Amino acid sequence: MGLFGLGKKTNEGGLMDAIRCDEKDFLIWKWRPAGQDANSTKKENSIRTGSSLNVRPGQAAIFLYPNTSGEYDVIIGPYNDVIKTDNMPVLANIIGAAYAGGTPFQAEVYFMTLAEGMSVDFTIPFFNIFPSQREYKMYQLEVAVDGSLMFAAAPSREEYRWKFDSAGRTDDFNAYYKEELKESLKGLFEKWGGNNTTMDDLRKGMQDLITAEVVNRFADMPQEVFALDLNRLRKVWGQFMLANMFPQLRRSFGIWPVQLNISDIRYNQGAEGYKKLKRVTEEQAFNINLQNEENVLSQLATDAAVRNGMVVRQANIQMDHQEDMMSRMREEAQFAQHAQTEATAHRTNLASETSYLGAHTVNVQGSVMQAGMENLGQMGAMDLGGGGGGMNPAGMMMGMGMAAGMAGQMGQMMGNMGNAFNNQVTQAGAPTPPPMPGQTPPAPPTQPAAAFFVLVNNQQFGPCDVNGLRQMIGAGQINAQTMAWAQGMPQWAPLGTIPALAPLFQAPQMPPTAPGSVPPPPPAM
Repeated sequence: MGLFGLGKKTNEGGLMDAIRCDEKDFLIWKWRPAGQDANSTKKENSIRTGSSLNVRPGQAAIFLYPNTSGEYDVIIGPYNDVIKTDNMPVLANIIGAAYAGGTPFQAEVYFMTLAEGMSVDFTIPFFNIFPSQREYKMYQLEVAVDGSLMFAAAPSREEYRWKFDSAGRTDDFNAYYKEELKESLKGLFEKWGGNNTTMDDLRKGMQDLITAEVVNRFADMPQEVFALDLNRLRKVWGQFMLANMFPQLRRSFGIWPVQLNISDIRYNQGAEGYKKLKRVTEEQAFNINLQNEENVLSQLATDAAVRNGMVVRQANIQMDHQEDMMSRMREEAQFAQHAQTEATAHRTNLASETSYLGAHTVNVQGSVMQAGMENLGQMGAMDLGGGGGGMNPAGMMMGMGMAAGMAGQMGQMMGNMGNAFNNQVTQAGAPTPPPMPGQTPPAPPTQPAAAFFVLVNNQQFGPCDVNGLRQMIGAGQINAQTMAWAQGMPQWAPLGTIPALAPLFQAPQMPPTAPGSVPPPPPAM
C-alpha cells in the first residue's frame, strides 16, 4: 500500500518517489533515486507532485527550478509530507491549480546539513621558522601543525536573535529566522555551484587558506615567545587566526566558522637547527639552575647566620632582663623587711608610751587627790566666823566639795587625753576602713561590732565605742551627718542613719509640767 494512500511507490523511480537523504559526512547532496549516481538519470530532475518528502532535523531541502531563472523553495526539517503546491510557493506558480496530483515538473532537489558542530581536520606539513630572539635567530627549526576547524552551514539561532533584537524589530521572530536562514542556505548553495560537496571537499578547499594563515602567524612570533615552547600558545593562536580568517572563510566558502583548534605543534627533532638550539638552551638552563641553587644556599646561610645572631641577642636580652628582675626583687624584699622592722619598732614605742601615759595619769590623779585631801584638812580648820576657833563643819564641807570638784575635773581631762592617745595608737595598728563612695575600697578591718570609725574634717578617727561617740557629739565634734563605718557595714553611712546610733541624736523627753504649776526652785548650794 502506498504512502498516504497514494498508491504503490518505490525508491527506484516509480510514479511516486520517496525523496530523502540518508547520506553522512556531507555539506550538500543532490537527490536521485536509490542506486543511481548523480546526473545519471532524468528522474532526479523530474519530480512528481504527490511524491513523499522527508527532511530530517538538522537538514534542509532545496528545490531548484532551472526554468525559473534560479528560483528556490527551501524546506527546513523536520518535515514529513507529500509534495504539494500549497507548501511550495514557487512550485504553485509553475504548475498552477489546473494540474492534478502526479503531474511532473522540472526540479532538482538538494539536501544541506544544518548541524552546528561540523568540523574538518587539517595538517600543515613541516615548514621552516626562526626564533624571534636575536641570540637564537641563527637556528632554523622545522614545525608541523595539526588542528581542526569547527563551523556551521549558517549562523546559529542565537546569532539571528541577536541581530533581530539589535535591529529593534517587533514582528514574529520565528518567521524572521526562517526567512533569514533560507537566504543563508541559498548563499552557501551558490558558493559551491550546486554541486555535491563533502567534508573532504571543504577541507581541501580551505587547506591553502589555513596553511597560509598558520605559516604567517609563526613567522611573526612576538619576542616573548620562545621557539621551543610554542605549544603553550595553541589556544590563544587558534582564536587569533580564526579572527583573521573569518571574513575570507565566509566570503570564499559560505560557511559560518565557530572555532579553530590547534591540537599539536610538532618539531622535526632530527633537524640540525633543533639539535643545536636544544643543546644551547639546556646548557643555559643548567647554568641558571646551578646559579639559582648557589643563590638559595647563600641565602640560607645568610638567613641561618641572621637567625643565630638573633637567637644570641635574644638570649642576652633575656639574661639581662632576668638579672634586672632579680635585683629588683632583692631590693623590694630588703625594703619590705626594713619597713616591717620599723613598723614593729613603732608599735613597740607606741605601746611603751601608752603604758607611760597610763602610769602618769594615775600619778597625776593621785597628786590631785592628795592636794584635795590637804585642802580638805585646811578647809576643816578654817574659821568662817564660828567664833570658836575649833573645828568648823561648814568650812570642812566647802573644802571637801572644792577638792572633789578639782579632782573630778583633772581626772576627766587626763582620761580624755588617754582616750585620744589610745585612739591614735589603735589607728596605727588597725586596718583601714572602706573609702568613701567613688573610691576603691580597702579590706575592712577586723574589729568588734561595737567599734566605729568616723570622719572629722576629712580625718579618720576610731575605733570608738558608743560612749566615745556620745562624748564627741556632746563636744560638737560630730553630728548626725558625720560619715561612720563599723564591722559588717558594706559602706560608709551618716551616723543618724545607723540604727544602733540613731538614739544618740534624739532629743531627751522632758516630763511635762502640769498646767498652772510652778517649777520648784533650784537646790541651794
